[in-house]
Amino acid sequence: MDQSLVDYVLQLKKLNDIKIDIPKANIKDAIKNPKQFALDFIELEFAKALPKYIKSFKLGKSFGKEVVENGKK
Repeated sequence: MDQSLVDYVLQLKKLNDIKIDIPKANIKDAIKNPKQFALDFIELEFAKALPKYIKSFKLGKSFGKEVVENGKK
């Protein structure tokens, strides 16, 4: 169980390493419509991070299941 916890934390640490890329855009376009610029930026970054979120969720679910199963023994 202790090793499972260590492995779980190490995997989460890797998944939490998210790099955000600042878009290279024309400043005039961003100033014209800053709200749309921000929404586009957030949508792109969210889409890039979504696979890590899903993997983290599944990892947590399997770890929780392992904890419950080991607790019943």
